[in-house]
Amino acid sequence: MFNLSQESFGIGVDIESVTRFSTPEIAENAPLLDKVFTKKELAYCYANQLPEQHLAVRFAGKEAIIKALANITDDFVKYHDIEIINNTRGIPYARIIRKGFNHLRIHLSLSHTQGMALAFAVVIRLNKRTSKLTRS
Repeated sequence: MFNLSQESFGIGVDIESVTRFSTPEIAENAPLLDKVFTKKELAYCYANQLPEQHLAVRFAGKEAIIKALANITDDFVKYHDIEIINNTRGIPYARIIRKGFNHLRIHLSLSHTQGMALAFAVVIRLNKRTSKLTRS
C-alpha cells in the first residue's frame, strides 16, 4: 500500500471512437497527427494492421493524462508533450517528454475494440524531497 499523505495525485479517463482515426480521416489530417503524436508513436501505430485502433487508444491515453494532470498542476501540457510507447514486453507506458515533469509518475491502462478506445490514467506528483513513494 502506498502512502500518499505527502503526495498528490489525479485521475483521468477518456473514451474515443476508432472511426475518428480511420484511414480516410488520417489522410486528410496528417499535419494534425504530427502535432498530436510523436514520431515513435506514429511509427508504432502504422506498423500495426489496424493503425486507427492504436491511434485512437493513444489519443484517449493523452486525454486521460491531461485530465489527471489538471487535478494536480496548473502547468499546461500539450498532446505532443506526452509520449505513449510500449516497453519490451509490449505493455504501454507514458512519459512527459517536456522538461520539468520528471517528478511525476504516470500509471496508464489502455484498451480498444474495433469501434472504441478507452484509457484510464493516474498521475502521481512525487514530493520534491523524495524520489520514490514510501510504503506503509
